[in-house]
Amino acid sequence: MMRSGRQRFGLTLVVGVILAGTVVLAPAGAQSLAQPVLGLYPPETGEVVFVDLQATRRSPYYAQLKEQVLPERFRDLAGLAARLGVDFDRNVDQLSWAYVKTESLAHADLMGVAEGTYFLDEIQRAAAAHQLRMTMYRGTPVFVVGKNDRGQEFVFAFRDNATCLFGFRRPVEAMLDRAADGGPSLLNNAEMRGLVEEVNQRAAIWLVLNGEFTQLGVRQFLGRAARVPGVEGLAERVRSASVRLELARGLESTIAARCATATDALWFSAFLQGALFLQRQQLNDSNPTLARILADAELRRENDRLSLALSIPERDLITLIQSNSLTFRF
Repeated sequence: MMRSGRQRFGLTLVVGVILAGTVVLAPAGAQSLAQPVLGLYPPETGEVVFVDLQATRRSPYYAQLKEQVLPERFRDLAGLAARLGVDFDRNVDQLSWAYVKTESLAHADLMGVAEGTYFLDEIQRAAAAHQLRMTMYRGTPVFVVGKNDRGQEFVFAFRDNATCLFGFRRPVEAMLDRAADGGPSLLNNAEMRGLVEEVNQRAAIWLVLNGEFTQLGVRQFLGRAARVPGVEGLAERVRSASVRLELARGLESTIAARCATATDALWFSAFLQGALFLQRQQLNDSNPTLARILADAELRRENDRLSLALSIPERDLITLIQSNSLTFRF
């Protein structure tokens, strides 16, 4: 059964969110999330995630890291797609998905686009074998692969042999309407479009979050620390964030966070410095490799922006893989 909405949020590296980097040069071969795809997402989009599977699969450690580094949502989607005979490692070249707040962030609508190569005859045979219901919407076959606890159908819709839309039925049908008729989209949302432009084609895996989704992620990261007087208010002053991951022989993690004012960024920077110090102290005995990596992280602040750069070289990446010490959730 599909889980309802956005029950897990943010990016976690073992125990915390690693914030990193301002603008970096585009890595060789990084793909771009094209404007026609961005134009399928609604203007109310609060979070967008992108995974360039072609680039990610080139890492010699892809097989080992797939369970640890690729987003949890990726694994959920791959399992559902398999019911239609779609293999993400064989059929999908790049993947994006988005969340849109409904009545609450906990039940945000999910929708996405998987670009690649599909064999529609095989998909129809697999659907029949698994007794999956198919309907037509605006000339597009739509396959129901499950329902969540609220009765919402989760569907895959194949516009052609290269484009698959997925998500809960209502937002997917809205995407098909947008594809046919045009209308307002994420491209009309200046804030989100600007965030996407900052990271697009600059990493194999990235995500961007607006203010509401960023603040939820900050609160979840802070956990009990959010109860400290003044911290909750400070979390509300973080206005947006973007994350970038580049997996080759090592792993580069980058996120940029923007606060409401330079003063907010100063206070949040000081808080993060303390959190990193405490985390290193806790890891010194149990995971000295990760403790050393965190010690080498570089926290920067410029006006209302925060950045913390973190790099895991190949030798350390192997150690962390072997100890299963990498966990990313978004």
